[in-house]
Amino acid sequence: MIKTRFAPSPTGWLHIGGVRTALFSWLFAKSQSGQFYIRIDDTDTSRSTKEYCDSIISALHSLGLNSDRELMYQSKRFDIYIDKIEYLLNNNLAYYDQVEVNEKTKDTNLDIQYENRLNKPGHVIRFKNPKENPVELKDLVHGEITFDPKTFHDVVILRSNGVPTYNLTSVVDDTELGITHIVRGDDHLSNTAIQINLFKAFNETVPVFAHLAMIHGVDGKRLSKRHGAVDINSFLDEGYLVEALINYLVKTGWSHGDQEFFSTDDLLKLFTIDKVTKSSAIFDYDKLNWLNQHYIKNKDLSDIADMILPYLTDLNIKVSDRKYLENILSLGIDRDYNLKNIASGLTYYFENDLNYKSDDFAKFDPIKSKAVIENVIKKISNIDFDNKENISNCIKEVCSDMSLKFKDVGPAVRFALTARLKAPSIDELCFTLGKDKALKRLNDFYAFLSLA
Repeated sequence: MIKTRFAPSPTGWLHIGGVRTALFSWLFAKSQSGQFYIRIDDTDTSRSTKEYCDSIISALHSLGLNSDRELMYQSKRFDIYIDKIEYLLNNNLAYYDQVEVNEKTKDTNLDIQYENRLNKPGHVIRFKNPKENPVELKDLVHGEITFDPKTFHDVVILRSNGVPTYNLTSVVDDTELGITHIVRGDDHLSNTAIQINLFKAFNETVPVFAHLAMIHGVDGKRLSKRHGAVDINSFLDEGYLVEALINYLVKTGWSHGDQEFFSTDDLLKLFTIDKVTKSSAIFDYDKLNWLNQHYIKNKDLSDIADMILPYLTDLNIKVSDRKYLENILSLGIDRDYNLKNIASGLTYYFENDLNYKSDDFAKFDPIKSKAVIENVIKKISNIDFDNKENISNCIKEVCSDMSLKFKDVGPAVRFALTARLKAPSIDELCFTLGKDKALKRLNDFYAFLSLA
């Protein structure tokens, strides 16, 4: 059975590139009826926090990337690592090396209780990395890779503060978990030869590796905060749908013909590691926004309402009429690309008093606008709001009576109803707001114009 893992370090928020790695690892296993494990690499006790750890686990759970076994925490396994290092020492595969300890950088936050039998103050323990022969690797993405033994060095496997290092702990844990395939970023290639030699030193089977090319920004540089949001929680908090995120991330480095949209079921049927590209992928925010907008537009209004409510609550908007919210959403969900922006764009539907004093108002001539609004009020006061056509005809009559084109009437009316330049059509706005609320806003704007 195929077994893969994702091993985040809780020293910061989960990077979108890490999510893609987890997704590819999960898909590789699940598409072949295998298992996927999550391991928390928290040996960096000075920087690892519970907040980061909880956030990472929560994000992976939200995306449906759940572990098929209980999570493994490296911070709880120090005794096991010491046993393994002792084995290497006893078999002349590791040795003590005296180092000068920098007290400023020494880890003083170690709260893990264990008996470090190998403690020798002022010393580290190094692995005797074999330097006689090259290490050959058949990577599932990059193909044949040969590591020159001249580049090998004896890496530290136990720091002077008693903390085991990444290469040692990773090999020990991958062995215990029975990991058959390691899917990870190609920034780990420099560790691969060391880890292969450690597997061999322990007489363990070497897993198959698949190293994914990194995600870059549009400038060709490694994706970072200067390009925009990069941690998964930011995207989730802003209202990017899980479906859109998974769809987009799997497309950054993998494809299936010209197909653009993939459900999780689709991916489980179609995903193969041999279609993963060797070259770096570009993270295109516009493409992600387009995908997210697509998934939002194709959601049931009831589902969108459920998802949008928390964002409205954050804006201090209380929704007492669910049907009213769904009517609003039917007008505007195709006008923005994430739930947070959509919610922000809906606030005027719920406000009792609009703020017309803005830079946008400077675009209007108060005298001409006042005349337009006065005529619209007279016309609208005498019609029924039982259908949009009545409202639309009313606006047309105002244009005809004043010998004006719609472009000279519509913007002022729309601004009166929303205090914004961009909004749904006037008939849709009035119909959704209802006659009483629409008339109140028209009269409020007229009063504002009278004082302008």
